Amino acid sequence: MTEKIPRAAIAVYLLLALALAVQVLVPDAQRQAAADAGAFLGVLVLLAILFTAGLVFQKKDARAVTDIVTVIAVILVLWEILLGKLSLLDPLLFPGPAQVFQVFVSDWQLMLYGAVGSLGIMATGYILALALAIPLGLYIGWRRRLYDVAYPIAKAVSPIPPTVYLPYAIVLLPTFAASSVFLIFIGAFWPILVGTIYGVFAVDHRIINSARTLGLSDHQMVRRILLPGAMPSIFSGAMISLIMAFISITVAEMIAATSGLGWYIEYNHQFANYDKVIAGMILIALVVIGVMFIFDRIQRHCLRWQQAE
Repeated sequence: MTEKIPRAAIAVYLLLALALAVQVLVPDAQRQAAADAGAFLGVLVLLAILFTAGLVFQKKDARAVTDIVTVIAVILVLWEILLGKLSLLDPLLFPGPAQVFQVFVSDWQLMLYGAVGSLGIMATGYILALALAIPLGLYIGWRRRLYDVAYPIAKAVSPIPPTVYLPYAIVLLPTFAASSVFLIFIGAFWPILVGTIYGVFAVDHRIINSARTLGLSDHQMVRRILLPGAMPSIFSGAMISLIMAFISITVAEMIAATSGLGWYIEYNHQFANYDKVIAGMILIALVVIGVMFIFDRIQRHCLRWQQAE
């Protein structure tokens, strides 16, 4: 393994160097020419820097870092050659990377404002769902009679897409932000609730019986036994809820918003600015990756006892 990683790393650097050489030495197709290709060159240099840092600080996961950056580099090279230089597809619908990454320079303030607004609305609905679903799920899972009634209902309702509530949310709630928070809350609530209930009910009853013999109160039982035991299932539901939250906020913004990342994509689609549409899609992907990275770190910290087993 230690012999293959340096060779793979060299291949990545060669791919990035190829992309730089193609961009600098080969002229863009006439219809794909960008006013300034510096942004794309900066992306390639930044990718090389991040790749180097990944190899240095993620020695255990060096192969994974190499594979991921290899895929990204191949995509950038093919994108630049096939679309930027050869213009094999309609340049209006499929702009080259130089045009797309130039958008991040020209529209960075609008995109940053949209990203912050979208994340703020999403975080509000998601945190509300966590705050309500986890305690309710712990209580339902702890009470067998409630479990027999609530769990089948929750499983039946949870697959319903939250966007079906959008028409009533827009009509009944005073602002778009409130409507979006409600949609995200509904979409995130049910998976967390189902995961929490299932996690509590799946706790080994021998552990519960042992805790009872020690004289633990209901509050202590929930805090020390049920919550830690249900935590893996809670995080599974929370992951699904986070995905649903991203989908809900993007769809809602594309339909009825005046700001946000979903609105940015839909607005530019109406004016056939597909370089900005693709830039918005890339930004959403980056935001999702960043949030998922933070979520994964929190999950690893909270479930670190599983890794120690």
